[in-house]
Amino acid sequence: MELATLFTEQKWNILSSLSEKPYSPLQLAEKLDTTMANISQQLRLLEAFNLVKKEKIRNRDKGKPRSLFSLVDNHAYLISSMDSFAEKKLIKVNQHQSIVLKIWYIENQELQYSTEKLYWDLIDDLDNIDFIGVDEVNSEIIIVTENKKVSDAIKIIPNAKTVSKNNLEKISNKENFHTIHDPKNIIEEK
Repeated sequence: MELATLFTEQKWNILSSLSEKPYSPLQLAEKLDTTMANISQQLRLLEAFNLVKKEKIRNRDKGKPRSLFSLVDNHAYLISSMDSFAEKKLIKVNQHQSIVLKIWYIENQELQYSTEKLYWDLIDDLDNIDFIGVDEVNSEIIIVTENKKVSDAIKIIPNAKTVSKNNLEKISNKENFHTIHDPKNIIEEK
């Protein structure tokens, strides 16, 4: 199977769901409103390409093993079409590349540039940052940190601000809010 055909709508929906959390085939079938047979077939193909993995867990209710599927690693399927260069490729991405790719998905190019510049300015202090997100509606870069040095550095960036974890919850429910860096899963803790 060619790689491009791997990303049909159904397989993409499965990968998108698994990016949220692990799911059983039954949970995926219900979530995606399709049959177990279809989900099982799609999962086998994704597993063959090493994009998803299966983990057997005990189902306490029935005493039978149950399978949970999750993503194997972070991947990006890149398609480049530009002067003197056209290429498509599936690549495994590290944390740094993942953050940069998330920044590139910001639609507002000025905000995208500001966010990428801030990221490069703070790259050595990422361990001291609990969260970075972008509110495209208000054109703001949102950072959660307890570190005074990082907070002071952020103050000089025009559209960046620090917020508490509690205030982040109110902001992150908005449409057009992008999570860029969330190592402590603050958004998940809601």
